[in-house]
Amino acid sequence: MSQWLDFKKNSRLREIYEKRLQITRLIREFFWAQNFQEVETPIALKKPGQEPYLNPITTLFHNPLGKKHKFYLQTSPEFAMKKLLAAGWTKIFQICKCFRDFESFGGIHNTEFTMIEWYRSPGKLEDIMNDIEKLFKFIAGQLNIQEVEYKNKKINVIGEWERLSMREVWQKFLNVELNNYLTIESILKLVQSRDWQISENDAYEDLFYKIFLNEIEPKLGFEKPVMIYDYPEQMTSLSCLSEEDSRYAERFELYIGGLELANAFGELTDAAEQKKRLEADKEKRKQLNKEIWPVDSDFIFALESGIPKAGGIALGVDRLVMLFTGAKDINEVIFQAVGDQLDPIK
Repeated sequence: MSQWLDFKKNSRLREIYEKRLQITRLIREFFWAQNFQEVETPIALKKPGQEPYLNPITTLFHNPLGKKHKFYLQTSPEFAMKKLLAAGWTKIFQICKCFRDFESFGGIHNTEFTMIEWYRSPGKLEDIMNDIEKLFKFIAGQLNIQEVEYKNKKINVIGEWERLSMREVWQKFLNVELNNYLTIESILKLVQSRDWQISENDAYEDLFYKIFLNEIEPKLGFEKPVMIYDYPEQMTSLSCLSEEDSRYAERFELYIGGLELANAFGELTDAAEQKKRLEADKEKRKQLNKEIWPVDSDFIFALESGIPKAGGIALGVDRLVMLFTGAKDINEVIFQAVGDQLDPIK
């Protein structure tokens, strides 16, 4: 059944969607009050990012002469927003649609989803941590709630939040010293010892996530919201290395009730290093038999022009709304014809 009919017949779904509209307005009010500027950047791109495990959706545009132009729907507005930092903007945010092919429908994934990204330049990862905690507490306060519920567990979002390093969570949940497993050879042995299936093409990130996603992530953020920071340096191509320990990168993710909501970086602004990493990601895509395209040279040029130290984050709006409304899955917070999306093309 089309969802507009569900809204007509089901008062609960209508209440969820009305609250979504309220939450979206509150997000904007929060950032406006913090003197952020709201920006808009193109959704259809000639050169998308190089993430090996994300798949952009392709589309064709036709000019009046009938010539076809291939574009890719963005998986994130990150490159475009960093170009605005290079142009001199210092505090920016954007609420936009993003698209990732081969995503499952329902649950916590959808091919089309809503993202908010924001950047501070100059700014640090700690500034972004403070932003997201304040944002959640602002929304909770305006909605007059103290707890969100997920997987039948209530989590207090207006109280104390937790910040733990990746080393600390591996020690806490697995009694494993992550420092000893920062090479592909060492983590391969650890994965094998824990009986997870491996393949010959697994990179360090693949092996890391076999353990993290199965044994750690489902346990995160049930006592209180938690931000996990300092990821092994092999696991991100867009963040700078930690000043305290270059084996780790300036990156954090937010978890509430085992649900990942946001991914943040201390942004890499070294143009030469960024190009090197993106070329490596492109080669990884090639090894995975995925479509490849040139690295965005305009993005590299923007970095070469000079960007102050910056922090940035991507937060899933649909998942945020799920938490604040008690929706059972992502389909309940997205206005769409669910049945039409699930019918395959013949």
